[in-house]
Amino acid sequence: MDININIEAPALVDAINALAVAIAGNIELLLDGPGARANVTETAKSVTKEAETVNETAKNVTKDAETETKTETKTASTFTLEQVRAKLADLSRSGKQAEVKALLNKLGAKKLTEVPEDKYPELMREAEAIQ
Repeated sequence: MDININIEAPALVDAINALAVAIAGNIELLLDGPGARANVTETAKSVTKEAETVNETAKNVTKDAETETKTETKTASTFTLEQVRAKLADLSRSGKQAEVKALLNKLGAKKLTEVPEDKYPELMREAEAIQ
């Protein structure tokens, strides 16, 4: 069953085509329609170019955010167990055993091996603050 609709209002056809282009981002929709006009086509082309620019900007922002996240992850995992152990051992040797225990307790651990790796940067920052 085929349904054919014949619209005898070129301005309405142009408006519908422009809407279709805006929604689909497909300029070819305008170029195929019988009511396509040059000014509507130019408007649609500029709308499509603006949409492409916005999409490109969004992609760049997403890439920047991913790069920042990767950098933060690398920063977070730059401390090894040995580095943290050495820092806490230095504090303990300098008479700050109680502060070291308090740091571990603050992170819900009784000993360093119970501290998750992702908490090492926080632990190191706080250990630096003790000195």
